[in-house]
Amino acid sequence: MKTILLALCLAAAPAFAEPKTADKGADEHARVELAPSAKAFKQLQIDNPLGDVRVEGYDGTAIQIETHKHAPDEETLARLRVSLVPNPDGTVHIQTMADKNVEAKPVAASAVRIDLIIRAPRDARVDASVIAGKLELVNMDAGGELDTASGPLSVRNVQGEVVTHSVSGAMTLTQVFGSVDAATVSSDVDLDTIGGEKLVASANHGRIAGRRVRARDVELTTTDGKIWLEAEAALRGHLVVSSLHGDVEVHLHRRGAVLLRAHGTKVDLGQLQQQVRAQPNGWSEASIGQGDNPALVEMRSQYGAVAFTWIE
Repeated sequence: MKTILLALCLAAAPAFAEPKTADKGADEHARVELAPSAKAFKQLQIDNPLGDVRVEGYDGTAIQIETHKHAPDEETLARLRVSLVPNPDGTVHIQTMADKNVEAKPVAASAVRIDLIIRAPRDARVDASVIAGKLELVNMDAGGELDTASGPLSVRNVQGEVVTHSVSGAMTLTQVFGSVDAATVSSDVDLDTIGGEKLVASANHGRIAGRRVRARDVELTTTDGKIWLEAEAALRGHLVVSSLHGDVEVHLHRRGAVLLRAHGTKVDLGQLQQQVRAQPNGWSEASIGQGDNPALVEMRSQYGAVAFTWIE
């Protein structure tokens, strides 16, 4: 195992690291490239509690890292580190940190930051986490797992399985071609052009909005937030949209037979309202089209309204 401390290595290469002091603190920009040795890079594990992370896929084999450090002064700037650990199995671990100095005056966490822009081979999986920084994954082909506390999270043009978690950071997933599992405690989730076998998204306090969703199995759930979905009903597919307090609105493109079930304080099934069969348990049902393997669409809200539109 080999560890590279970028802050130390780059300090010895002034062409790549140029510290400079501004009126409001000290900054340092640096770039480094790591080429594979015996085995291609297959997985990036990134942990940056001090700032933003952006990972971009490209057609090369090396990992290119651009860092931007900021601190109140040069002394504090010198304590900021980026470690890069390439392992023999093709995994690379990237981590940021601030060295402790008991003799130096305390510095607020918000006063220092390290932002990372990483260009990686497209077929590498990315597992990354931040706290308050922005987390972005773009143009990758092997998916990944992304975690943020309060920073916004964005995924665009990514293939493979994608898993995202946040406490209060807003999520945006666009052009994801693989299974998706997105969960947040208190933020919104925006989905656009999602294809794959399965889509699961949940928000406790926040809305979920989905456009151009083509996953076979879809499960969207909220506690307080509204759910708005425009999707296609796949053959033998299963689509469940459920909220405790929020309204539910589904716009469905016709792709074969569908069995529709709905439950809410108010149910509006649009063109299908005349075909509704009221059930003893309070659910409303309607069938669309003919076929032995209809897609099942289930919409429910315990204390909100449910609306459905059928798009020919």
